[in-house]
Amino acid sequence: MDLLIRGVFDAQTLETVQQLNVTRIGFDLRGTSLNLIPFHILRDLIPKLKTDRNYISFENDSLETVSSFLSLLGPDKSKFELEFRDKQSFSYYAYINHPFSWFFHPEGDWEAILSLPQLKTVVLPIKYEYAYRNLSKFWDLVQYRNLQVILHAETFKDLELYVHEKNLILSVDLGRDFETSFRKIDQSRLCNLRIWRMCNESSTGQ
Repeated sequence: MDLLIRGVFDAQTLETVQQLNVTRIGFDLRGTSLNLIPFHILRDLIPKLKTDRNYISFENDSLETVSSFLSLLGPDKSKFELEFRDKQSFSYYAYINHPFSWFFHPEGDWEAILSLPQLKTVVLPIKYEYAYRNLSKFWDLVQYRNLQVILHAETFKDLELYVHEKNLILSVDLGRDFETSFRKIDQSRLCNLRIWRMCNESSTGQ
């Protein structure tokens, strides 16, 4: 199992998840998100990143806003894949000239979006499994394009159902239940989650 943790917004949490061998890190630039990371803090964290498998989330932002953030990142933009958690039109995503991920939504124009050359990853929320599980044309397109697939869980508890599937890439957002106070993550609780023990047992074949 490969894990992506989204919603990291401070240096201490970044250090914690990297010490836990989390190989994919997500940062939230969605204006309405409680995990929103100020851009100047994101810039400060970039030298601390141990992988180029990092993601920046947007939702219903203008194309100008997305382009502006990419420009501000400069050469460091190569360390990130953009991530869109919305239901924009095909033409919106067609304008994106940078590798990106798209969160599947049953009402999204998935057939057209999956054909876009800059789309590298499709994220499948578990809550929408009913819509994509038996959608043969969807899976044919995913295979034809050789797209990376990430399964997104709502909670760490939900992740536990899939931890023994070694070929899966899973993701989850840090929730408010990890905060000891506003925007202060309980690092001890994060470190002592049951899922880390389950991952270790799975990797050692126990």
